[in-house]
Amino acid sequence: MCSCEVNYSCACGKSMPLIYLFFCKYCVTLRCPKCVSHEVDSYYCPHCLENIPSAEAKSMKNKCTNCLECPNCTNIVQVRSAQVPMVRREAGKVKGFGQFKKVYYLQCSFCFWTTRDINDLPDKAAPNGPWIEAATEDTWMINIINYYRNLIQREKFEMEKRKRQRRGSFLGSLGISEKLLPFSKLSRTSFSMNLAGSGQYDENIINNFTPVEPDEETEPADEKYYSAPGEPYEYASIASRINQPSNQVNTSSELKPNCTHLMVKRSQRCRECEHNLSKPEFNPSSIKFKIHQIALRFVPRFRIVKAVTLEADKYCSIQCSLTNPTEYNLPVEFLPLSDDHPYNSKITADVILPQKELILAARDDTAEYGAEGLTKEFDDDPDIVIERRMNKLKFIIQVKPYSSGEVRIGFHLKYKYKNMTPSIRPEEQKDPEDVNVTPCVTVCLGKV
Repeated sequence: MCSCEVNYSCACGKSMPLIYLFFCKYCVTLRCPKCVSHEVDSYYCPHCLENIPSAEAKSMKNKCTNCLECPNCTNIVQVRSAQVPMVRREAGKVKGFGQFKKVYYLQCSFCFWTTRDINDLPDKAAPNGPWIEAATEDTWMINIINYYRNLIQREKFEMEKRKRQRRGSFLGSLGISEKLLPFSKLSRTSFSMNLAGSGQYDENIINNFTPVEPDEETEPADEKYYSAPGEPYEYASIASRINQPSNQVNTSSELKPNCTHLMVKRSQRCRECEHNLSKPEFNPSSIKFKIHQIALRFVPRFRIVKAVTLEADKYCSIQCSLTNPTEYNLPVEFLPLSDDHPYNSKITADVILPQKELILAARDDTAEYGAEGLTKEFDDDPDIVIERRMNKLKFIIQVKPYSSGEVRIGFHLKYKYKNMTPSIRPEEQKDPEDVNVTPCVTVCLGKV
């Protein structure tokens, strides 16, 4: 397969590959990720696969406290055990018992970073329990949070105040006094109470806040960084420092393990009819879906089979393929773009499409294990159709680039969609209804 880009147009006009699109069976149209509403179903840890309620995930700042990541390579660290001698102090001297005790520490199996490299994180006597304490925010971070929190409250207060002033000016232009309106006193009292509750901010914190100013001159780096050889993970990377903003360090031995970020299971809903297009199962260890209306299961897939060398002002034969994802025979037609189509300005080549209707065989998962379906007879034109195998059809189109540069073509792919779901059909309609669907397909064939 060549590295050509094939995009399908959504109902909103955006073009993207078919694998990113959804198909709404109720609207009978394609939907892109911008045309669907995303809803969070559940939070879970990707390592321990534990479901976490929304309120608890918010209080834990969307992090799992049981699973820790390596600060260097972000792999999950494992608990390791070691034997250390037991000691006691007598008269200011340390003496050994001759006995050993088992202690536990964390180690990354990829870069071999351990918590023993950190001075303020000693070994633990038990394998379970919290390894890192709750991080205490620095004074400068607390000041920044308080400043922006008060700034947001002041903006909300001023916004509500402007709304109140616009309402009063509108009534004054009509010659109506606000005192004559029913429940005006009650409304004014409730409005002032709402402002007092929503606008609690400290003006002194906003006025006395001093932002950090950058230094004009920076200190030169130590010469050892240029001359002495160093290990790959000896110094902390920029990504490691960003993950721990309150712990600005230079070497990786001063970094502490990070808590694993939680992941979410989302369901997508059509914005027009508000029906679910995708809904995963609640179990974090399951990759199945309760509802999964991706476009790959409903729309025939157009692909470029064989790459050819294109020449300007000369027709070139390009082998393409169509795959039928449905369980019934699918007739497909190719239609040219209309003159007022917005994609006409981007087309840089002339294309000769098949004039006849192409019939795609139904998808049969058992056909590849037997001889059935491989040699099914269809009335195909040998000048157009190259090969037919199960639900896949290979054919030829002619493309003539206008000039040198990027070659782009576009057309409409018309096919008949059958509503096979009985629950969304009218009661009086027993047979599936055929609906014509005509998505716009744009293909980038490379450069001349």
